[in-house]
Amino acid sequence: MNKKILKATHRGYIKLADTEIPCAVLENGKRIISQTGLFQAFDRPRKGEVRQEGLPSIVGAKNLLAFVTDEIREKSQPIAYLHTNGKTAYGHDAEIIPLICELYLQAHEAEVTLNSQDNIILRANILIRSLAKIGITALIDEATGYQYDREKDELQKLLAAYISEDYLKWQQRFPRKFYEEVFRLYNWPYNVLSVKRPSCLGKFTNKYVYEQMPSGVLEELHKKNPITNTGNRKRHHHQHLTEDIGIKHLDRHLTKLITIMELSNDIHEFKDNFKRVFENANQLKLALNN
Repeated sequence: MNKKILKATHRGYIKLADTEIPCAVLENGKRIISQTGLFQAFDRPRKGEVRQEGLPSIVGAKNLLAFVTDEIREKSQPIAYLHTNGKTAYGHDAEIIPLICELYLQAHEAEVTLNSQDNIILRANILIRSLAKIGITALIDEATGYQYDREKDELQKLLAAYISEDYLKWQQRFPRKFYEEVFRLYNWPYNVLSVKRPSCLGKFTNKYVYEQMPSGVLEELHKKNPITNTGNRKRHHHQHLTEDIGIKHLDRHLTKLITIMELSNDIHEFKDNFKRVFENANQLKLALNN
């Protein structure tokens, strides 16, 4: 039995970085991008590419296969639909873009990417800062005009569906300002598009962030998120914190910490200011508890 080919009820273009990508909304509400648009998003030519493992060539390289999830395989499958001009066209589930971004960033962090993939890694960094599953949905709805026809609470339903599963995964929990200030204090050159961080940044984060949490939290995070054979951790520590207590504590602490950073001229002054603020606070807490 042949699967019904759905019609595109709305179509348009979304602008990602410096590229306009064709997109559409099907009659069942699925948002898609064109097959060519997938390659345009990552500034890659489509012609002459050979597909491997049933995947688009952009994720079919052998060094990337270990990072290909079932979700990526599912959303990589071409979707046939009836274009508004009446012809059959093919596209991909729009959520494939942020998924591919995450794949490249994970592979880069594990140090298995090739020099020839540097441009895609850079592109993934640019895209991931502006996209999440809800973000791509809203962009396509605006570009196609579907926003005026959908139920008024549909985006809220989508947000509720994604927030527990995906929000922490996509959200950059440590604000860019945190990294800007650390680099400034140490007088290191800062590149907003680079995911590479000095090895001692992890020690800084442990000492001035996670060690400031209740006793035993950092040790437990090390158990839940151990260093792998590649020398890296599979996830960021904050992804193991509970949303109702751990994440709220982290957010409050980062706000205070960044303020101390901004008031310090260099790393030595920061250490003095940090000690003054947090040691005084801890001593006051001990005195009140006695």
